[in-house]
Amino acid sequence: MASSAHIRLIDPPEDAGRTTASLFSSLASRLITLHYTSGVSVIGSTLAGLAEAGREISKTAEGARIRRALEASAVKDNGELLWSALRVTGWTEGMPAAPVLDHIRNDLALLLADDLAETIDNVPAPLENKVHQAKTVPPAITFIDTLMGLWIHSREIVQSVEALARSAPERDTIEPGDAVHSGPILR
Repeated sequence: MASSAHIRLIDPPEDAGRTTASLFSSLASRLITLHYTSGVSVIGSTLAGLAEAGREISKTAEGARIRRALEASAVKDNGELLWSALRVTGWTEGMPAAPVLDHIRNDLALLLADDLAETIDNVPAPLENKVHQAKTVPPAITFIDTLMGLWIHSREIVQSVEALARSAPERDTIEPGDAVHSGPILR
């Protein structure tokens, strides 16, 4: 039988620790906020978050290797051409970066919470909706930074879902990582 998945949340000492209630409230707040926020703000903040994650992952050996490969290919020139033609940097200028990796990690952690049903019953509305004000002008949202952010964001999701699948009782099913399609993804 497969062992159960464990998620260890690491909270900075100066912050309140995360609980199922705070994770649930965070997710609920983000969904409720969508009703009161423009699409430009949501997409811009998400792109800024992906670009920030892309800049950070590019500082690692693996991220730097992927980034160099992308920068040496036509992907970089074509992406920057699209970015420029669509004026993405202009309309996203100054957008606050959504903590996209924290969001996906926290949202997936909810799936393993033992007290989720009880929490949902006892937390009728989001407890708080924190808006982090930028203290400095955020860096420009570049195509390569965003592409790197998409890479690490999707990898985080894949690894998390595979960990969740490994926590399930053994059955006759396809194991995470097994090929389930043939041929290239991009056609």
